[in-house]
Amino acid sequence: MTKHAVIIQHHPVETLGGNFTAILRDAGFATTMVPVFAGEPDFVEFDAPHATETDLIVSLGGPMSANDNYPALIQEMAYLRDAATGGVGSRPPTPVVGICLGAQLLSRALGGAVAPTGGYQFGLRKIDVTAAGASDPVFSEIRIPLVPTLHGEQFTVPAGASLLAEGTMLRRDGGYVRFPMAFRYGPSYGFQFEPQLTLDELRIWNRELFGDYELMGERFDPEEEAARNLREFTEFAPRHETQMGEMLRALLTQAGLH
Repeated sequence: MTKHAVIIQHHPVETLGGNFTAILRDAGFATTMVPVFAGEPDFVEFDAPHATETDLIVSLGGPMSANDNYPALIQEMAYLRDAATGGVGSRPPTPVVGICLGAQLLSRALGGAVAPTGGYQFGLRKIDVTAAGASDPVFSEIRIPLVPTLHGEQFTVPAGASLLAEGTMLRRDGGYVRFPMAFRYGPSYGFQFEPQLTLDELRIWNRELFGDYELMGERFDPEEEAARNLREFTEFAPRHETQMGEMLRALLTQAGLH
């Protein structure tokens, strides 16, 4: 029986990636892409299959803020809330994987909050896995706590969710800020990093999203950061794809979808 995954895309170059796409295909998923792009969400209605017709929802990253008052983003948050809560308990929840902006939208949908960090990250960063993360049947597949990041905002962990990992960022004012990097709510997960990223995609990001390096602040040289990010991720990508692939497979198994 074919399973159905909804992939919500918030930027043309931020895709599900070849690694995750292949895993879902091999697990028997058909996918529906739902585009919600910057410049459009103020007038394009969010249009996705109902959660009852969906086995998995993946909400990807993008340049908007989860606090933007776009109708499409507000509708998306309602969609994610309905899926993750099972219609507030009226049916089994549909697993949601929120990535970067998607995780922030999932947090807000479940009663959390999103705010600026005062800085910006674009590159590999170490995460500090909590005891809950280390024992989680899905998140514990991350053996090397190093992840690719691309964000300038942070989410809070919603009530009823578990904090799986934290991170630290150098702010533009020279101080440091610590914030959640991952949470679990039932069968749903929010990641303030990019588990789906592949080396081929990072090459595209380095070209199409180069301006994001400038958001890191004057302490960072964009050309040097872009070169360092590509150099370091070229070395790490095979291990990243392996452990993140195992994490996705474990999520599908836990949800009875693999």
